[in-house]
Amino acid sequence: MKTALSLSILLIAPALMGQPSDAELEFFEREVRPVLANSCYECHSVEAKKVKAGLWLDSRAAILEGGDNGPAIVPGDPEASLLIETIRYQNVELEMPPKSKLADNQIAALEKWVEMGAPWPEEEVKVDARKKAFDLDARRAEHWCWQPPVHRATPEVQQTDWPLNPVDSFILAKLEEGGLKPAPDTDRRSWIRRVTFDLIGLPPSPEEVKDFLTDEDERAFERVVERLLASPHYGEKWARHWMDLMRYGEGYGHEFDYSIPHAWRYRDYLIQAFNEDVPYDQFLIEHVAGDQIEKPRVDPESGINQSLVATGSWWLGESVHAPTDVRGDEVLRMDNQIDVFSKSFLGLTVSCARCHDHKFDAISTADFYALAGFLQSSRRTEALMDPHGKIAAGVAQLEQIQSEASHLLEEAGIFDLPPGSPDAIANFDSGLPAGWSTEGFAFPSAPTSSIAVALGDAENPIVPRGVVHSGLLADRLSGYLRSPTFTLTEPEIHLRVAGKGNVSARVVIDGYYMHSFHQLLFGGTILQGSALDTGGKYEWKTLGGDLRKYVGHQVYLEFEDKGEGYLAIDEVSYGRAEHSSFNLLVPDRFDASSLQPYQKKAAAIAEGLPNAVRTLALVDGTPENDYVHIRGSHRSLGDEVTRRGLSALDGEELSVPSDASGRLELAKSLVSGGHPLTARVYVNRLWHYLFGVGIVPSVDDFGVMGQEPSHLELLDWLALDFAEKGWSTKEMIRQLVLSRTYRQSCVADPANSPSLIEQVDPSNILLHKARVRRLPAESIRDSILSVSGTLNPKVGGGSVPVYLTSFMEGRGMPQSGPLDGGGRRSLYLAIKRNFLSPFEAAFDRPIPFTSIGRRSVSNVPAQSLTLMNDPFVIQEAARWGKQLLEVPGEDRIARAFVQAFARPPLEVETETLRGFLTTQQESYQCGPDDERLWADFCHLLINKKEFIYLK
Repeated sequence: MKTALSLSILLIAPALMGQPSDAELEFFEREVRPVLANSCYECHSVEAKKVKAGLWLDSRAAILEGGDNGPAIVPGDPEASLLIETIRYQNVELEMPPKSKLADNQIAALEKWVEMGAPWPEEEVKVDARKKAFDLDARRAEHWCWQPPVHRATPEVQQTDWPLNPVDSFILAKLEEGGLKPAPDTDRRSWIRRVTFDLIGLPPSPEEVKDFLTDEDERAFERVVERLLASPHYGEKWARHWMDLMRYGEGYGHEFDYSIPHAWRYRDYLIQAFNEDVPYDQFLIEHVAGDQIEKPRVDPESGINQSLVATGSWWLGESVHAPTDVRGDEVLRMDNQIDVFSKSFLGLTVSCARCHDHKFDAISTADFYALAGFLQSSRRTEALMDPHGKIAAGVAQLEQIQSEASHLLEEAGIFDLPPGSPDAIANFDSGLPAGWSTEGFAFPSAPTSSIAVALGDAENPIVPRGVVHSGLLADRLSGYLRSPTFTLTEPEIHLRVAGKGNVSARVVIDGYYMHSFHQLLFGGTILQGSALDTGGKYEWKTLGGDLRKYVGHQVYLEFEDKGEGYLAIDEVSYGRAEHSSFNLLVPDRFDASSLQPYQKKAAAIAEGLPNAVRTLALVDGTPENDYVHIRGSHRSLGDEVTRRGLSALDGEELSVPSDASGRLELAKSLVSGGHPLTARVYVNRLWHYLFGVGIVPSVDDFGVMGQEPSHLELLDWLALDFAEKGWSTKEMIRQLVLSRTYRQSCVADPANSPSLIEQVDPSNILLHKARVRRLPAESIRDSILSVSGTLNPKVGGGSVPVYLTSFMEGRGMPQSGPLDGGGRRSLYLAIKRNFLSPFEAAFDRPIPFTSIGRRSVSNVPAQSLTLMNDPFVIQEAARWGKQLLEVPGEDRIARAFVQAFARPPLEVETETLRGFLTTQQESYQCGPDDERLWADFCHLLINKKEFIYLK
């Protein structure tokens, strides 16, 4: 539409204007061109180093076409011309020139020039430097990642006895093409250490090493892999990889680093999903739309809805507690969510298209806002789960009791509340209005249709018709009542309610959810506790205060009962109808004591009900599309964009229901047959984690700015094989680690001359040998716990606070945890963004701000200093040394080496270490079994490079 309008102006304007007169051209040259040249051309001409906002002002045609914000002028109409608006400084978002306003006479000259029809002399326009049109089809056709994977035949190789599976054939074919030979197999000790760390993130025990070495069966390697894949620690290792992608954190960061509620449930979801080998297509659908799955995946032991927990990943990013621009805050949050989603599942940088069409990839700005619409149609919630359906069973009993009690009121002649206000946002006389919804167990799915009994309110048990009451069944049930999204048009919202206990009512403005921590800038937008305690009467309560600042914003109402009271809502209105009394009129002939038997019976049932289990989740809100934000500004909106997938992935064909967000349809489209990215991106991640570098090294970016695949044919074969075999992560890992490629030594075959390697494969991209890899931060810490005997093998559960050093200070400082984290593995240490573990930070554990599929791997002095001086290392070395004292003296060195390196010491190492122990013994003036000796010995082994590297 915008393009068509621009073309129309270009075609029609010259005809309307006619040929400019000499006087008009003189006016332009004398009064207008100098202003444009001196004040505008630096950023808006073909000579500009970088053209701003896609706008050129050095030709009439370019001015009429305009830039990112549309045509710059409307000839003959200064008031409708964007150029005039900006130079007048009438729009704080668009003030040009940016450094200082033009002089009044200059502004007047430009106004007059536009009013004259914008006369411009005929002259040659330099078009060679103009912007190239965004050609999505051309970009899609030119780059490999948009093309579906192709079925590839396993290549033939000369060294036919080398491949163990098709993976090896693809690798060997490339090596032979370059004249290289693969490295020989590594020794068994190195292999078991390598595969154990890769699969469970821990060192193999001496017993496991011995069992493997003595197993001469041809299936010995397979047995090791099966044992590791079946280990509960496998899920811990692979969950940590995915936590990097989801920028997992347990604090919101920024000034106070407030805690993210229930974050650890998502971490435990990942552990369980990997341990159970949940198919990746289901895993993806659960992340994007787990709340929409008709038959969600429920853990049989805990009864937790795992599919719902997966959606909490959307809310694990940073958040600020008092944004001065709440809509801008929502836009930035959604930008981060789309960045995480697109990098993790598609290997694309879609967020680069928020302000303009992607500079390199086939991703338009409209694509970004099409995805934003799915989030705009969804809401954050602390979802209420009912493990094993115990609450639902109790609710069914309570509903029966409540129905029986309500029959007692049929003949009592009790009067209803007065009629609703004429300007009501919602009243409930005719049922739950369109778009209103309930969640949880407290609020009924429909308002009272006649006089009813509230079993949860012994003092005021009679409820009138047309009320949504959370205490109808009990005062221990929790739940939500929410309105559809609407545009706020008045500075106050009035509620006719009755309430008691731990309940709340709030206006959710542009999805803002940090109200529970701080109400700065949002005072009056939430009522809770005593503010809603009406003593059983129906009274008007007002949401106002700072709400006046947000007139014109998108909002919805949320009423919550946290299970300790009740909240009854009769009407929501911009105005309040004044009535003398809202009390019910109960005839004298009605005996309220007749309700007591029902109330007692209900109370006994309610008392036995468990509390709902809460988890952070993404659920559907009011379905709505988003609009293109011109130059990324939410204050400058362009065309509406229908919710859909990426155009380059045939996203326009996605059919989104009008009554839902469409996230489920989006998720299913990503795992449909022939999708060019989903399976490729995932198997490439697995390859990266096991071999150190992905087939596509830029694991989060398969686009033009990413790196080309080293083995595209292999990548396609793996992607198709993965999908055809049921999207099984364990099956793919099994295939990769049992390959000959994975079994290679890190020393090249002697037949490969250094000059040939330098010429053909200097960076080992073709994998002519295994890569030497440093352990990730978590595995280093976990290894220290393992060898010291401190490791707590418990899987799952709440997080352990990080041990705070004396240098870790600041607002929101959490309670310090134990130095050894209670022996828990590193992924169970709380991840507060302002108080991250210094030990892990030294070894490149990423700061969780967005998707990180490929960690930095540094080798810096700080790491050696950490291993020498960190009190955790010193403490665990002492514990390890104390354990070694239980081993006969002559066997201690060998035992420690096998624990740490899965190998015995070389003779020269043994002699060197004996000399070290003798020296320390002399220094301490102690005997050979002194704990200090062996603490120093173990500390020395931890500082040996081999402790933190795989070869």
